[in-house]
Amino acid sequence: MELKSFTKAGARNYVTQTAVSQQIASLEKMAGGTLLERGNGEICLTELGEIVYEYAREMVQTRRKLHEIERYKESSVLRIGIDSSINKLFWAKMQKMINDKHSEKDFRFSKLDSYIGSRMLRENTLDIYIGYGLNDLEQPDEIGEKPLISSRIGAYIGHESSINEHPEFKAKDLERYVRYGTKSYLCSVMNGQKNDPQLLTQGIELVDNVDTMKLKVEFNDGYALADSRYFSYYDGDMLLLPGYDGECVIKAFYRKKRNKKKIKEILEELQNVVKS
Repeated sequence: MELKSFTKAGARNYVTQTAVSQQIASLEKMAGGTLLERGNGEICLTELGEIVYEYAREMVQTRRKLHEIERYKESSVLRIGIDSSINKLFWAKMQKMINDKHSEKDFRFSKLDSYIGSRMLRENTLDIYIGYGLNDLEQPDEIGEKPLISSRIGAYIGHESSINEHPEFKAKDLERYVRYGTKSYLCSVMNGQKNDPQLLTQGIELVDNVDTMKLKVEFNDGYALADSRYFSYYDGDMLLLPGYDGECVIKAFYRKKRNKKKIKEILEELQNVVKS
């Protein structure tokens, strides 16, 4: 009802439009009548639908309050999610921060897909999400962000790529190769960077996730733009591009309503340890 669209509701909840329709149909069966009327491209509540909708809103609010209670119980534990495309070097620095000033029991770390990380942050089941961006276009007012570190963008290629045949590799050598990107690794779809050669702002073949992107690069003799320092890869090479100084930034996104002093201190520590 908020979005006036089954498709948009599915996208927000990470399910298909068909799944939303099936769930509404199941709810109508339980309620014993039609809840929504679909006409002229609009979705409207029936009288029964208005009753169920009000109860549903109350149930959602109750669930959120229960989450808040659980969060309060664990207020001494800071829940931090890190984008799964960030490599072990970054994780080692997180461990250093813990070893220097904290205890393991003070934190709960998770390796997360950026879609899940974005959703958990908004649902208040995560305090800090570390990554290249949030997947939803809109960033709610209760979510703040702090840049942690910027790195040069490099070209990720496969070990056997014919790109390696160029003795003096330059950005223009990528002109005849396919560039891959993925929405779940936001740096990979960045364009319009300062000093971007035209070839780097051309169309990108987008795939579902980082693992698929890596396979496409390695087996199809293509490339992807990625964080040259912290991108996690095993079966490929990272090449810096002479004459190209595009950068990406790893940021910490956080819940503003958490203990502000504690969050501020941790964010400062994160920034310091990552830059060390």
